[in-house]
Amino acid sequence: MRGAILWLGAALSATAVPAAAQVIDSLPPTPRVIATIVVGQTRNGALETGDYTMGDGTWADVWYFQGTQGRRVVIELRVAVAGAFDPYLQLLDPAGTKLAEDTDGAGNHNSRITFTLPETGRFQIVVNNEGADQKTGRYTLSLR
Repeated sequence: MRGAILWLGAALSATAVPAAAQVIDSLPPTPRVIATIVVGQTRNGALETGDYTMGDGTWADVWYFQGTQGRRVVIELRVAVAGAFDPYLQLLDPAGTKLAEDTDGAGNHNSRITFTLPETGRFQIVVNNEGADQKTGRYTLSLR
C-alpha cells in the first residue's frame, strides 16, 4: 500500500492564488510549500529534491483546494517530459483520508481522478510518482 501525506493541518501555510484563476501559473511552488489551486485553474509543478517525503521515501507535492459537497471534480496530472516519472495522484478529504487515487487514468502515463465530493471543506491533492524510486520532473495539474 502506498503511503499518504495525511492531513497537514493549518500549521503549514498555503501560497496565495492569483486573481485570474484561468491563467496558467508558470512558476511551480518551491519545495515544501503547500500550494493552492481553484476549480478551473491549471498550475505548473515539479517533483524535486526537498519536497515532502512519502512513507516510501519518494517526493510529493501537496495542493489545497476548497470543495463543495456534491460537486464533481476532475483532477488531471500531465507529466511535462514523457518518462521523467510515472505519476501517482491522490485526493484526500479535509481530515486527510484518501478518497481516490490514480496512476494512468489519463493515458500515456498521465493521471486523472473524477470524483464527487462528499462534503464541503479544504481538500488535498497529492502529486507523487509510482514506485519506490525518488523521481523528479515537471508536471501540469488541472482542476475542473
